[in-house]
Amino acid sequence: MQSIDESIVNNNGVRYVYILLPYFTRSLQDILVENVLNGTKMEEVEILKIFIGVCRGLKIMHNYKQVARNRLDDGDEEEALLQDEEDVEPVSTATEATEMNELVPYAHHDIKPANVMISAEGLPVLVDLGSCSRARYNIKTRQQALALTSFAQEHCTLPYRAPELLDVATGSQITESTDIWSLGCLLYSCCFGYSPFEKLEIEQGANLHVAIGSGRYQIPKGNNGYSKELIGMIKKCLKVNASERPTADELLDAALDISGKLSV
Repeated sequence: MQSIDESIVNNNGVRYVYILLPYFTRSLQDILVENVLNGTKMEEVEILKIFIGVCRGLKIMHNYKQVARNRLDDGDEEEALLQDEEDVEPVSTATEATEMNELVPYAHHDIKPANVMISAEGLPVLVDLGSCSRARYNIKTRQQALALTSFAQEHCTLPYRAPELLDVATGSQITESTDIWSLGCLLYSCCFGYSPFEKLEIEQGANLHVAIGSGRYQIPKGNNGYSKELIGMIKKCLKVNASERPTADELLDAALDISGKLSV
């Protein structure tokens, strides 16, 4: 997203940076609510347009490459996923960044319809990057696990939160796959109006934590008229085992392939 204008103002030795950003009149959440109230649904081509745009944004974040520095100050790049915690150790710390273009993936951590704004051209724009930070973390102690669980509770909306973030396990490795789970929930929401686990809670009174942790959700009969390929992408994203989920690059390729077939 490009800014409209920027300005740096000096005031008594303090610099203030002002950035004018575009104004968006509605979010994806607004569209979904409107559809639920009116008993309508999004067309598959429209869903794919939004999904492809979000995938492109995540592809950049998940494939971020850090330029090496000649010297790094101690603690300069702890870049805590938890701003006030120094417990959680990134899988690849900045002090190891001695090679050019080292891959240092970042994750959004709170992908949901309310955080996808729609531009005047109908293109999706990912917003609310306050939760964005390094994607990969090794969890070596119970203290680290509790710290990351606390972060997730504060920054990752529950119906879209990956199961590995519900109660972070000691010895686990957290990666950008958490965003892929959330992306699957977002795609499901576009198709059926609610996240898969909210829908189960509303219709069957299911416990959200239990449903998410077990990966329990349902696809409505008839797929609501959507293609099996589109539904297949949801299923691939919502794998409880994070290592089985596709990457943003793979999802983008799959979505472009489906979109291409629809336009023929």
